[in-house]
Amino acid sequence: MGDLKNRPMGGSAAGRTRGRRLGGFAFSTVLLVALLPEPAVAQATGTLRGRIIDSETGDPVAEAVIRIRGLPPVSADSLGRFEVTGIPAGQAQVTIQALGFATDQWKLPIAAGQVSERQFGLDFSGESLPDLVVSARATKLVPRYADFEARRERGLGAYLRWDDIKKKNFNSVGEAARSIRGVRMNCVQAEFECYLRMARTPDCPPEWWVDGVNVRSFTENTPIRDVYGIEIYRGPGEVPGEFSGSNAGCGVIVIWTKSKPFR
Repeated sequence: MGDLKNRPMGGSAAGRTRGRRLGGFAFSTVLLVALLPEPAVAQATGTLRGRIIDSETGDPVAEAVIRIRGLPPVSADSLGRFEVTGIPAGQAQVTIQALGFATDQWKLPIAAGQVSERQFGLDFSGESLPDLVVSARATKLVPRYADFEARRERGLGAYLRWDDIKKKNFNSVGEAARSIRGVRMNCVQAEFECYLRMARTPDCPPEWWVDGVNVRSFTENTPIRDVYGIEIYRGPGEVPGEFSGSNAGCGVIVIWTKSKPFR
């Protein structure tokens, strides 16, 4: 008991020193943890679910490749359907490619935690496809252009269909039309304009028809991408009854545009 009474309180000097060291270590650890940056918050993302179709026929485009910047590419299934997850919220740039179709791009808003659904229409080009496939598709579209195809079969006049236009790589309606024998492009320097004229009647403008409607004029430099077919009648002896008019004697140019109800 005497020993207990005479023992100094607080333990030995070595124990007190060791306690101070341990306390300092614990305080340093807490301070270090406090100074560490908070874990980065996961970036908010959304999902894009879509279907890819032919802009003219509405048929699904199988095995199209979908690319969104910053993410690996995804392929559509046999029905043209696809889903891309983990898209950063905000504006997403979507690029879609498919064999036989023109590559196209879209900018779409993506909401965090939401699923965006969209249908994408691609324009048929026929590029890299066998002629048999291209012809089969053209045949499928014939009902929409039955009269054009019937006159083309008769061969009275000159005709350029979309596949002919593509093969010859024309960029404008005027460039395609002047490739026909008996058609000229007259340019007026004072107006900085060029006009199509028939070689037989160079002093008067031809009649223009667009999708079955008689129009007063048509811009020769119109891009040709959306043209299905062109009919050119160079004189009254070639003009069919449905396109006869006051200026039919000066020639008739008929334009059929591609209808894209699924664009």
